[in-house]
Amino acid sequence: MLRTFAQHPIALLAALLFAITPIRPAAADDLARAYLLPELFEIMAEEGLQSVMADGVTTLEGRALAQFQRDVAQIYQPAQMEADFTARLRAELEGQPEVVQDALDFANTDLGRKILRLEISARKALLDPEVDDIARMALVQARDARPESSVARRLDLVRARIEANDLIELNVSLGLNTSYAYYAGMMAEDAASDLSADQVLFLVWAQEPSIRLDVEDWSESYFLLAYAPLTEEELQTYIDYVSTPLGQAFNRALFQAFDTVFSDISKSVGRALGRRLNAEEL
Repeated sequence: MLRTFAQHPIALLAALLFAITPIRPAAADDLARAYLLPELFEIMAEEGLQSVMADGVTTLEGRALAQFQRDVAQIYQPAQMEADFTARLRAELEGQPEVVQDALDFANTDLGRKILRLEISARKALLDPEVDDIARMALVQARDARPESSVARRLDLVRARIEANDLIELNVSLGLNTSYAYYAGMMAEDAASDLSADQVLFLVWAQEPSIRLDVEDWSESYFLLAYAPLTEEELQTYIDYVSTPLGQAFNRALFQAFDTVFSDISKSVGRALGRRLNAEEL
């Protein structure tokens, strides 16, 4: 290939121009629409709000708690989250138009549209604690099922889909990074002055086993719920697609963008909590 380019300078120039061509804003907008990002970030914002404001997460009370709630609601603005993510994704995919086109091509197939809609619907449904409980009970049953049963085969396919894009490791890494960013936000507000950077790292890594278990349980229960309407053949076709080099490249870009955006959000939440804790002490 190098010899061919050396013999044809015009071909080499064309290849270089192709490699440095940035993803067009219109292409990023196409991805946002095709992958239902407006709906996804509405759900993710609600997930974030529920997680941050869960009982026992903070020791704030009264006015400080109310102010913190307002801070968190301002941080978890779906439109801003989507805009930040799309900008980051555009940067991650710069110089990879073939990855963008492949992702769009898949999303615009009948199967692609069906799967993306099922994933969004399941994620929205899981905002309801009762649905989440039902999904987790279904996972327990699938794990206990006879190996030759249809339920066990479905769980095997779900695990193959997860493994195809290394989703457990990527989500664990995301969880650790956002946890560290949360502590870093608090430290930036001098609200964790009793902790050194090394101690924060120790605390974050101490969470790794529990984060991993939660990621495994959530991922398997979520995909079992989402892909329930798919036939085994449809699910295998999807696994084959996400296992391709282009499908894997798109997944890596997605996670890099998610990591950046949600680490920033987590740091902002940590700073907001730090400010309110300091105000309580005054």
